Amino acid sequence: MDYKAAGVDTQYAHKLIHNLKDRISATHKVPNVGEVVGQYGGFAGRFTMPQIPGFDVVATTDGVGTKTQLLRRFDYLDGIGQDLVGMCVNDLYCAGATPAFFLDYIACGKLSESWYDRVLGSITAACAATPMALMGGETAEHPGVMPDDDFDLAGFAVGFIPKDRRLPVPELQREGDMLIGLPSSGLHSNGYSLVRKIFAAMEKQSPAEFQAITANRKELIASWLTPTRIYREIPALLQSATIKGIAHITGGGIHENLPRAIVAGLAAEIHSPEPFRLAAAPVLEKYVEREKLFHTFNMGTGLILIAEENQLPAIKQHYPDAAVMGHLVKGSGVALKL
Repeated sequence: MDYKAAGVDTQYAHKLIHNLKDRISATHKVPNVGEVVGQYGGFAGRFTMPQIPGFDVVATTDGVGTKTQLLRRFDYLDGIGQDLVGMCVNDLYCAGATPAFFLDYIACGKLSESWYDRVLGSITAACAATPMALMGGETAEHPGVMPDDDFDLAGFAVGFIPKDRRLPVPELQREGDMLIGLPSSGLHSNGYSLVRKIFAAMEKQSPAEFQAITANRKELIASWLTPTRIYREIPALLQSATIKGIAHITGGGIHENLPRAIVAGLAAEIHSPEPFRLAAAPVLEKYVEREKLFHTFNMGTGLILIAEENQLPAIKQHYPDAAVMGHLVKGSGVALKL
């Protein structure tokens, strides 16, 4: 069992986007307004405008994905807004940006107070905690397209960054730079198509095991449904430490996300791939090969920072549980020792 068998083919998605790269790039210069700057395929997009002296605008978008289905099934919507905001805002942090405002899009079969107030209230709470403004959004009913009791979420986060700063900083990255992990709060909001497939198999093949996992609501939430961690200390960290890159470990795991923050010619050598053990890991390992898990889930690490070893004390001032996972070497890609 793996992510592709569960219905998600990340490589195919990357191929389709790559095929459109030239057409997308052709839109990046807007006459009399500004232009997109920075690398293609980063965690967030950066737009520079002469009308805003001293700062560039950074934007990103994401959603909660099929985790929404489990949150609905087990009636745990209290943290869904943090999932939505966190998936977007953490990408802003990877670009070195400070969050400013957020927009949401909610699609549903039919509006119902039974879930709408909880969902929008949780988005509001997450924006306040970040902090960033919830500027507005859109709620759309899709009768005949979605079931009445179904809904899906997307979010859009916008931030700013001084023109003389950026992340990653490829020209500063060197062989030997440390790869420093920050723990996730759990699975965050990725890999849930595979989680749902595992749950379905467990419910059919090992109903007693499934009952044991789902009967204890507190443990169910802690292991499987905990909201995405928002790394709100990152802007302060960037003021006190020299960080050369940040990778948000989302769908595709370390293998697909860490290279997005590393300069061409260098690779990641990971000698400690799991410094923070997921509570869900023992169950996941029963159904999925360990190597494939690291190609799908964050496996306990939410962000990976690239920095020199002498920056570790400053990082620990903001994130005391930060752990060295490996270092940069010559080459390409990720070598992960399991």
